[in-house]
Amino acid sequence: MKGSRTIYDKGGDIAAKHTKVFSELLEESYLPVSMSWDMEVTDSTSPPFSEKLMMFMTTSLIALSAGIYATSAASSARKDISLNFIRLSAEIANYAEDGANILIKNGWFEEPPHPADHDELANR
Repeated sequence: MKGSRTIYDKGGDIAAKHTKVFSELLEESYLPVSMSWDMEVTDSTSPPFSEKLMMFMTTSLIALSAGIYATSAASSARKDISLNFIRLSAEIANYAEDGANILIKNGWFEEPPHPADHDELANR
């Protein structure tokens, strides 16, 4: 599926950018930078899981990362770090929307529950 492949590439680009931003902050403070997980990626070309499961997990992790960024921004004592979390959260939100649109386009995303229309219920 072309749309989902594009979102995985976009996710890799976003992750690299965010890693660079936070790695530079650590290096400026003479703190160690975590090792990347690039060595965990295989050269396999056959997908181990269904496209539907991969997209579900990807969008779930995007939502989780947005929550982690919000918590990190709120709990950081350094203004520069908090501002980076807030700034980069907008990029994550757009990325999450892209994932949701792919799920909707393929019929893999159910319509979320809506509140009851009390006016309509009163007129029945």
